[in-house]
Amino acid sequence: MTRLLRSTALIAALMAAGAAQAQTTTTEVYLNGTNMSVALGPGMSANPFANRGTAESLASIIDAPSASAFEKHNQQTHVWVSGGTLALAFDLRDEYNLSTFHFWNYHSEAYDVDDIDLTFYDGANQLVGTLLDVKPSLGGTSQNDATEIYAENSVLAFPAKVRYVSAVLSGSNGQVDFNNMGFTGVLTSTVPVPEPGTYALMALGLVAIGALRRRQRA
Repeated sequence: MTRLLRSTALIAALMAAGAAQAQTTTTEVYLNGTNMSVALGPGMSANPFANRGTAESLASIIDAPSASAFEKHNQQTHVWVSGGTLALAFDLRDEYNLSTFHFWNYHSEAYDVDDIDLTFYDGANQLVGTLLDVKPSLGGTSQNDATEIYAENSVLAFPAKVRYVSAVLSGSNGQVDFNNMGFTGVLTSTVPVPEPGTYALMALGLVAIGALRRRQRA
């Protein structure tokens, strides 16, 4: 009986050791409306947008399907605040090692976004980095609504885990007009995985326990 108890204790120890092993995987993710959310930031009025309602405008900010997608400027795609700045609060819903900020600007100087300040926080709302005074180029190659507007990409040079992002956008003449914003980041996942050697030892232990039980019955 004592041998059986010792073998059982060995199996339990081996299972605990196996569970302690972990496999880490990393996945690059483009963040848009399918996996993050955006709301108005502090100090904004309930409906600051000049062309559409708040819910529709906020959804339009993060609806680009990929970092390489393009949009054309029209009343259903662009986001416009007239007479002030636009403050936004993003929730990425998980912690990412962000690598790139993507921004689709308006195509002409009178209304485009001229400056962006980004502040990054981890899941505990601790400050982990900033990207200030981003001066985006005009969107597209010609100053008309027929042009295809692609994202301008800004590298994020800090490796910290980010969940929340605050953004403040401003433009000359008090105009803030653009099409989309998005981020690319790496999501790290850790999954407990027993090592093959642990599985073998567990199998041998179970065989030993079975043999001891048969002897005791005999």
